Amino acid sequence: MKKGKMLWEEFANIQSITIRKEEMICFNDVEKFQVNQNDYSARKLVSLLKKIKKFIRTHSYEYMCQDYIYPCVSSKELTSICSSFQIHQTPDPKDVLSVEGRLCEEVEKEMRNRLYLPAKEKIVAHLNTYPLQKTEGITVCSKGIYFSKSFKTIYYPWHLFRHVSISVETEELKIAKKHSLSLNSAAVSSGEVMLFLKQIKQHVQALYEKEVDIKQDNKFAWKMLI
Repeated sequence: MKKGKMLWEEFANIQSITIRKEEMICFNDVEKFQVNQNDYSARKLVSLLKKIKKFIRTHSYEYMCQDYIYPCVSSKELTSICSSFQIHQTPDPKDVLSVEGRLCEEVEKEMRNRLYLPAKEKIVAHLNTYPLQKTEGITVCSKGIYFSKSFKTIYYPWHLFRHVSISVETEELKIAKKHSLSLNSAAVSSGEVMLFLKQIKQHVQALYEKEVDIKQDNKFAWKMLI
């Protein structure tokens, strides 16, 4: 309607965020802006705004804007973890778990197109969960992890993946309690998949804790100098 701004404290106190005529976003039933010429749907935007509001109310504006620590994950260390789960009993190991350098060029190209991977993003390993579609499954990359199935892909960068809950229910891998990946056709057991993911999570968490310790030590050393 017109240019404007709102402080986070004000935004957190909004009572309602709604859509009018499928294109107008309203705060407390007052029209604020249109999204009819935006590729991001109005309903998704309302959902996002509500989640931000809930986050600020639950925590605080300061918590939302604090300086987060992002663990530096080495591709070499990830490759080592993934290699330890390489399946040697199968006729063709690369059809189950392909570790860096063993993924065929054609499949890697297809996966990069599907996952929209940047050229510099390295595919460390891919665990196939559906033999008829080699791009479906769990893809470990240098900066995060992808869970892919027909018509849907979920991505978590490493600093977020360490918080994500992972479980198995009747051959369904449950991700963050709301997404699922079928393991019925996987050549590896659900227990092995869980162990594989837990090893990666533990590694990322250990790196994060190490980064936190280093940062705290640096802050202490700086205070001593001051």
